[in-house]
Amino acid sequence: MTTLPELPTLVPALSDRIRPIVDWLLLEGNRLTDMDALFAELIDRVAAAGLPIGRVSLNLELLHPEVVGEGRVWLCGQATQAHRVHRVDTDLSEYLSSPVYQVDQTNQPYRVRLATEQTEMSLLRRLQADGFTDYYIIPMQVQDRHRTAAMSFAAKRVPAFSDDDIRDLEHIVAAVSPVLEARVVRSIACDLLTTYLGQGAGERVYAGQIQRGDAESIFAAVLFCDLRNFTRYTTEHLSHEVVARLNHWFELAVDAVEAHGGEVLKFIGDGMLAIFPADMLNPREACGHALAAAATLEAAVARWNEAPPAGQIPLEYGLSLHLGHVAFGNIGGRRRLDFTVVGPAVNMASRLLDAAKGLDCPLVVSTAFAGCSGRAMRSLGVHALRGIDQSEEIFTPH
Repeated sequence: MTTLPELPTLVPALSDRIRPIVDWLLLEGNRLTDMDALFAELIDRVAAAGLPIGRVSLNLELLHPEVVGEGRVWLCGQATQAHRVHRVDTDLSEYLSSPVYQVDQTNQPYRVRLATEQTEMSLLRRLQADGFTDYYIIPMQVQDRHRTAAMSFAAKRVPAFSDDDIRDLEHIVAAVSPVLEARVVRSIACDLLTTYLGQGAGERVYAGQIQRGDAESIFAAVLFCDLRNFTRYTTEHLSHEVVARLNHWFELAVDAVEAHGGEVLKFIGDGMLAIFPADMLNPREACGHALAAAATLEAAVARWNEAPPAGQIPLEYGLSLHLGHVAFGNIGGRRRLDFTVVGPAVNMASRLLDAAKGLDCPLVVSTAFAGCSGRAMRSLGVHALRGIDQSEEIFTPH
């Protein structure tokens, strides 16, 4: 007996009412880089085509150190609302009893006829109270299986969604999925590059500055800081306490630098390297920003030391500032690069920090920095610095 080959499953053709929407999405909407604008215009077109939607939500899982995901909600006659779900202090109980969790776990659509069915899900109970009669959520089929995405639709019409409505909504989600995923991937890439390299370095790498040796000379105020007595602390405390201390310290240091326009480039053990570019500023302004960051850090550490977290002892640190040219770019092996700054100015700032420990002074600056800053400085004398040919007069603003 001859076995006939199995015929492929035929995909239903697009209906006349959504074909223009899919054409717009692929030919014009795909050019919209702003996700909010893309989502709002897409749903406006879906509503204008006659589909009975009163509420649409878009839920996207992200890869970000502070954010779990983001969402957008469209309500008929209202502006689209966007929100982000943060990792800290996030109550997951509602998510675990939500339609989004249901489709995340099953990767299948989920429907509740709100006009006739009972539900224990708090979101759906609120929609029932608002007069919605039907709810349908569809998982978006994305290539990245590590993250999930879904789009939901709610109607107030009686009768509820028809079979044709459901099929059209599924086609809309299928058409928009790759377009939205491309934007999510770009957002994740930019977020990760910024998180691990810093804002300026991340933007340069994303723009294509990825070749080893690719570097540019910039004029900047250079900041180095590190903890005092950290080596002893690591020998006397457990590893999780050491990590917690580093995170407390770096959070204060990073916030201070970024609050005044600086860019953190590298963490080196308990030390941190940052710059305040002066190419677009008067060098005196860059020095002013660096000094303001140092003052902000001093105040923040003082507040932290007044009531350190349980198990922690007060922080002691040193900070140095220098002004000069640095090479900003890609350095490393052929397949493992780092985007950082190098050069004599970086070496000077590092050696100044070493000298600060010997002088028992929390903040020191170089002669070049002191002269350009326009601030009154107190000389700490002329000192030989390891690896620096000439002795340097060191100053402090204190």
